[in-house]
Amino acid sequence: MRPRPKALRQKRRYLLVRVLPPWQEIEQKALYLAVSGAVTSLFGDAHAAEIQPAVVFSDRGCAILRCRRGCEGDLSVACATVTAAGDLRVALRTVAVSGTIAALKGRMDGWIHALPPEQALYGEKEVRSFRYGRHKVDVLQEGIKKQSIVFLTDCEREEI
Repeated sequence: MRPRPKALRQKRRYLLVRVLPPWQEIEQKALYLAVSGAVTSLFGDAHAAEIQPAVVFSDRGCAILRCRRGCEGDLSVACATVTAAGDLRVALRTVAVSGTIAALKGRMDGWIHALPPEQALYGEKEVRSFRYGRHKVDVLQEGIKKQSIVFLTDCEREEI
């Protein structure tokens, strides 16, 4: 069967999505089930069928989602409501929308992917630190009753 000419094909849009925390390795199927579940719960089955969400590419810290043209706003809203994919707690943040996958992969080349959590000294305590793009470092301080997050930059981390 021959492919359809470009004029008769359905127009698609692709969303570049950042997966937070970026060191979580999520299977593509689990990500698809999380996104399609969010779309269905927000917009219902009929509109979810119109959106046609799909996960085209999934790598460490990012994913590329596909939808029909005109529905990219709805898919972006649905991605913001995702809180878990499989057994992992994640958040999805839309970074860019494009008509081609190549343009989005070009934007991904400049990203600094996250490193796995590492141990660091903060004050006199040993804490877990999470480093990821844009020179941001998150430190988890564990106390007796609670766990608090401290946000540091690379400059502040060097001083510690």
